[in-house]
Amino acid sequence: MVFLPEDRTVFTGDILFSSGHPVIWAGPVQNWIDACDRILAWAPETVVPGHGPITDLAGVEALKGYLIYLRDEAARRFAAGLSFEEAARDIALDAYGHWGEAERVITNVAALYRELGADVGPLDVVSQLGLMARFRRDLGLR
Repeated sequence: MVFLPEDRTVFTGDILFSSGHPVIWAGPVQNWIDACDRILAWAPETVVPGHGPITDLAGVEALKGYLIYLRDEAARRFAAGLSFEEAARDIALDAYGHWGEAERVITNVAALYRELGADVGPLDVVSQLGLMARFRRDLGLR
């Protein structure tokens, strides 16, 4: 990230996704949450995300909220014995339904399950893209 305090602007690179589900290829997710907290502490007026439209602190809060929500919901389903795929399909994304790329939730939950100690199998990028495509198709997403 690059913070320009004189301009009250931060460039976040792949740390921040605005108006779209992030894709978490690897964790730990807490690092992403901590990065959001750092941005919030800087209190910039303008946030230039790595993905999506330019935003402000509300965009940072939204991503942080998503990450915390997904982390907590995935942990509940992990404790209940659901597979990461079952968990991804079970987690309601209502508050984030207007965001693009909802199929990324399956990769995000897989990353969270790995953090929880689950063996999610060999999930190289090509396999994960296949899971996302199937998830998108199954949900009838366009």
